[in-house]
Amino acid sequence: MSKAKEMLYPVGVENLYLAFMVEGKDSESAIPTYEPEIYSLPTIEKIGIAGNITSANKWASNKLFVNVSKNDKFTLTLDHTAIPVEVMDKVMGVISTKGITFDNSRPKEFPMFALGFIAPLSDGEKVARWYPKVQVTPPEESFETITEETNIPTQQLVMTATPLLFNDNTKVDYNSARESATGVTAEKFMEQVVCDETELETLFPIEGASS
Repeated sequence: MSKAKEMLYPVGVENLYLAFMVEGKDSESAIPTYEPEIYSLPTIEKIGIAGNITSANKWASNKLFVNVSKNDKFTLTLDHTAIPVEVMDKVMGVISTKGITFDNSRPKEFPMFALGFIAPLSDGEKVARWYPKVQVTPPEESFETITEETNIPTQQLVMTATPLLFNDNTKVDYNSARESATGVTAEKFMEQVVCDETELETLFPIEGASS
């Protein structure tokens, strides 16, 4: 039986990946570019994913003729142990002077970045995913007194993934169990942000093919 026909299920989640857009946002005219450094963080505990689906139905001759669904964004809820301050400053779009930053009540557009993760499946295969355009929602914070018990608190970050202006893509999925998944691994998929179908031949060339 091929992997694509097996009953596979996720058994956890591995590293979180973050790549920040150059100039902080995308455009309609081109695929976005990202900074060369992709942050790989081994502190992810759980990521919740909620869509925002709208649907439209069209009836004809007393029958449902068309049933169209659209998802225009995802709400991503990340439970994590810790995120480096360098990464959080970039997520929040702040620059410190002498270790000090300021927040105010004026309108602000948070920087855009790509967020990805790898989730292993029950037989060792893996799912990998990129959300190429994500922005943070200002987080709620709490600081607690340390007790005698050893306790490392879970922190939470809420983000929104929306479609790219260039091609309307909201998420890009890879699954190593698919029969077409040749020459690509989850780790290789996460080496760069994948945004558009036109990038696939360049990013993942067929092995042995002439240049």
